[in-house]
Amino acid sequence: MKLYFDDEGLDGQLQRTVGKCDSGMANVGECLYIASRIEPRDRQSWYAEWTTFADGLVAQATSAERGGHDVSAASLRLRASEYYRQAFFWHRDDLGGKELTTACQASVDAFRRALPGLPRAGRVIDGDTPGYLFVPPGRGPFKTILHIGGYDNTAEELYASAYPALDRGWAFICLDGPGQGSVLYERRVPQRPDWEHVVPGMFALAAALPEVDADRIALVGRSFGGLLAPRGAAGVPRLAALIVDPGQYDMAAGVAARLGELWRRVDDPAAKPEFDALLEIPALRTLLGPRMATHGVADPQAYFQDMCRYTNAELAPTITCPSFVTDNETDPVSTGQGRHLFDAMTCPKEFRRFTRAEGAEGHCEGLAPIVFWTAAFDWLDVTVR
Repeated sequence: MKLYFDDEGLDGQLQRTVGKCDSGMANVGECLYIASRIEPRDRQSWYAEWTTFADGLVAQATSAERGGHDVSAASLRLRASEYYRQAFFWHRDDLGGKELTTACQASVDAFRRALPGLPRAGRVIDGDTPGYLFVPPGRGPFKTILHIGGYDNTAEELYASAYPALDRGWAFICLDGPGQGSVLYERRVPQRPDWEHVVPGMFALAAALPEVDADRIALVGRSFGGLLAPRGAAGVPRLAALIVDPGQYDMAAGVAARLGELWRRVDDPAAKPEFDALLEIPALRTLLGPRMATHGVADPQAYFQDMCRYTNAELAPTITCPSFVTDNETDPVSTGQGRHLFDAMTCPKEFRRFTRAEGAEGHCEGLAPIVFWTAAFDWLDVTVR
């Protein structure tokens, strides 16, 4: 489904932000106006237009605060946070670059300034895996969603998924792990595959909070989190539930299909020039640059070699908690791996395939995240009492 841009990558990222309108993190009119000013295939134009608009919202928020309009100020800063995040998206290939460091800090600052005035107010969680806690009205401890991100999520961005939980009486925790958000951009900790050793610490952090019912924590991983969360669940038998959207079984299989014959030489040192040549193709340079930075590697061959470590083949059968695994009929990322993951699991489980006819086509249900969350919470209502 095209929203505005002819370029699939640009339009996909625009849809990613528009999909947050339900949560108050974006506005359709604002997003389409920003898009109208961007020069396609010009990442500096993308950065400038999103940043300029976000700067304007921050200025409005400051004025609103002076006038005592705290709710308006929080709303303005919340949208600014998302627009700053969007600004640096195409600049993630250089972790020390001015665009990334400036817009990333601005995104975090705007979000944290917004926190006290949000209708779903939250607080900061510090530590090795920093993030945020949001609590529904009433007395806890509460059933809790522990949400991890994907390849390029930030903990701030995951606020867009808080309201479906809070509206149903669940607490919501979103955390950055290795290779994600502030842990990558500020602390320079790269991605790693062994999240069975990462999630236990996240679980312990959540379980220690007085607002959280430690016996009713559901782990959610979306996008690349659909690969990381199952590994994490394998390391935390105490989890009440696991939800992945889409499920990811083995990253090497997907990469092999895209590289064709070159994949056969992924471990051949003599093939390095051929892998390096991929960066001469603009679209592949745009794709691979941020991924190399995320994994802390210097060249495409090293990146593809590292991707071989990202698999659930061995750990999927060891997961014991009830699991909700999804896929999407038009997702270009998972390419049907959700079903492969589901078939490999031996725990109590349910599979859900989202469709275009639901208005929920594309990666992580694109413009219709509420379709995903409705299905997920209907399953959770029965699974976690």
